[in-house]
Amino acid sequence: MVPLVGICALAVDVGALFAERAQLQNGVDAAALAVASACAKDQSDCETRKITIAQDYLDGNASIPRDATVDAVVIDSTEDTVTVTARTNVDHIFASVIVDGSSEQVGASGSAEWGSPVAGGVLPLGFGNCEFEDAVISEPGATDNRVTIELGVLDRAGCDPTDNPGGFGWLEDDNCAVHIDFETTDPDELWMLGTGGGVGAGGAGCGSINGWLQPRLNTVILIPVFDRHKNVAASAPACTAAAPDSGSKHCYHISQFAAFYLTGGKIGSFQQSDPYADANDPPAGGANGYLQGNFVKYVSVDELEFELGDGDESSGIRVVRLIITAEELADLTG
Repeated sequence: MVPLVGICALAVDVGALFAERAQLQNGVDAAALAVASACAKDQSDCETRKITIAQDYLDGNASIPRDATVDAVVIDSTEDTVTVTARTNVDHIFASVIVDGSSEQVGASGSAEWGSPVAGGVLPLGFGNCEFEDAVISEPGATDNRVTIELGVLDRAGCDPTDNPGGFGWLEDDNCAVHIDFETTDPDELWMLGTGGGVGAGGAGCGSINGWLQPRLNTVILIPVFDRHKNVAASAPACTAAAPDSGSKHCYHISQFAAFYLTGGKIGSFQQSDPYADANDPPAGGANGYLQGNFVKYVSVDELEFELGDGDESSGIRVVRLIITAEELADLTG
C-alpha cells in the first residue's frame, strides 16, 4: 500500500511542478516582451526600469499567486535583445510526507528582441510616401487619426518635395508576397515593378481581393512605402534606377516599411467602410477604390519572419517579438 501511495504522491507533485514551470515560462515571456517594448521606445529608460517592469509582468501573469522572483534582466544593446530569468519554489505537498524535502526550486528564461524590419516578405501593395508623412502615428485600433488612401499614384502638391507621391498601388508578387531587403540592396536600386489591376491585388497568387483583405481586417500589416515612381515599358522584366521613365508599366522606388492597422476600404469585392474615417475622403464617386486605417509605430508581430536591424527609426515601426537564445534552446533540447 505504501508504494502505491508514494507513486500517487509523486504523480501529483510532478504534475504541480510542470504546471508551475509552464506558468513561470508565461511570466518570463511576458516580462521579456514588456522590457523589449520599453527599450524600443526609450532604451535608457528601459535599462533603469528593467527589473521593475519584469517583476510587474511576472506577477501579473501568475494565474496562481506564487512567490516568483526575477533573478536577472540582461539587455544586449548591440543586438537589441533582452533575456529575463526568474525562479519560484514549488511545494511537495504529498511527497514530503514520505521523503525529506518539502519544496523544489523551478526556474525559467524568456527572451525577446526589438528593432526595425530591414528585410522580409510583405504584402504586394505599396503606399505613397506622402500618405505616411502626413499621418499621425496612433495606437492600433485608435478611432482618431484614421486615413483613407486611394488606389492610384498621386503627386501631392502639399508634400515636400512637391512631387512626393501619395495613394497606393499593387506590386508584382511571387505567390502573393514580395521580398524586400534594405540591408544588402543598394538603396538606389530598390525599384519594384507594379501592376495596373484595380481589383487583382497583385498577381494571380493572391486570389480574390475580399478573400485577401478580409482576414487582415483589424490587424496590423507591414506595407512597403515608395518615395518615387515612374512608368517603364510594358515588356520590361524588371525595374531599375536607369530605366527610362516611359511606358505603361508602373515602377516604384521602395524607401521604407510602415505599419498600418487596416480598418476598412472599398475595392472590388472588399466592401468594409470604416465609420470613424472622414466621410468626405475620398469624395463621393471620386475613387477607384481605397483602403482605410491608421499608421502605428510600436507593434508586436511575433509570427512575422522579418530580419530586424537598426533601420530608420524616424520612418516608422519598431517590432518586438519573442526569440529563443542558443542557451535556452540547449536547455530545451539537452
